[in-house]
Amino acid sequence: MNPKKTMAPTERKECWYVVGVFNKRTGKLRLHDTRLFHMKPKLPGELSEEKESVKKDLSFVEKNDMLTSAFGSSRKRKAMESRLKNQIEGDALDAAVGAAVDQALSVPDIDYKLAPTKSQETASAVPPFNKDADRPQDVYQLHDIISPAEFEALHHVAKTFTDVSKKTLAEWSKTEMYPSYILKHLSVLPVQEEARSRKARCLLYMYYLMKLHSLRAADLKRNDPLPDEIPEVVRKKLLNVYTLQGGRGRKLIRCMPIRLKDKLVSYILVLGLIIDEFNMELSVLQKDIKVGQQKMFNHLRALGCRLRSQKASAGSGKTDIRFASLTTPLTFPEIQAKKRKERR
Repeated sequence: MNPKKTMAPTERKECWYVVGVFNKRTGKLRLHDTRLFHMKPKLPGELSEEKESVKKDLSFVEKNDMLTSAFGSSRKRKAMESRLKNQIEGDALDAAVGAAVDQALSVPDIDYKLAPTKSQETASAVPPFNKDADRPQDVYQLHDIISPAEFEALHHVAKTFTDVSKKTLAEWSKTEMYPSYILKHLSVLPVQEEARSRKARCLLYMYYLMKLHSLRAADLKRNDPLPDEIPEVVRKKLLNVYTLQGGRGRKLIRCMPIRLKDKLVSYILVLGLIIDEFNMELSVLQKDIKVGQQKMFNHLRALGCRLRSQKASAGSGKTDIRFASLTTPLTFPEIQAKKRKERR
């Protein structure tokens, strides 16, 4: 008697069990000794053992999503798809932000123990300077803005500027080939060959900085956001110093945080001071880089510049022209702490 009360036969000692293997090609049946076993029929559409084990490991929400996908109404399916899409986008965002933070924290010489104030962020964007300089020329050095390797790489590329004719310059002005600040200084390049080459290279590097500053977030996501004619050593320096690249997996995302954009503005202004021999008229450059007047003044004061205005006739009236000059000894704005009102 079978204690399990099933209809399946049980193995008996007095019986001999064999299994037959039929060869379709030869038409012969070969018998093999075996023990009694039970075969389980496999129905079409039935899950395999691996899939079945995976299905058992699913959470309640995932199983519920499978039921909704198979038998749910269109409204429930749309709600489920929207929820899953937002979940995936959220995971991708967390991964990108996490990678960007990891890369930002790996940048040396930055203290992340305390959140920097606005004035501290501006100060960190200032290029290296000599506070004890006796002359404006000794405060900021050109090699701190343009490295010697970059300056050498610009020698052949800058011939476009050194050899420019009045006719070509007029065409560039008409088509707005370059920013107004660049075109204005190209019209008054020095005659002496060495000085002409030096200023042309400075203007070309200034154009690259302004081009990088004008890029939007979507432009920075491209593999190569800068123009093709930029020398490779200059391209790598600009992207490494003024942008961050982060992400996980194959896709990397490039961005320019506010602190690096402020740093870029400061370096543009310092290079402009060097080009203009430390007495710079601001209106043309301000329009080119599209920076608000107050923000530009804050940057210039942080660089140790003094601001002044000069009346100039414009049509029927007069207008104020702003200048920034670098004089020694240097003067920097003092950070005044706000006094808290005592509660009575």
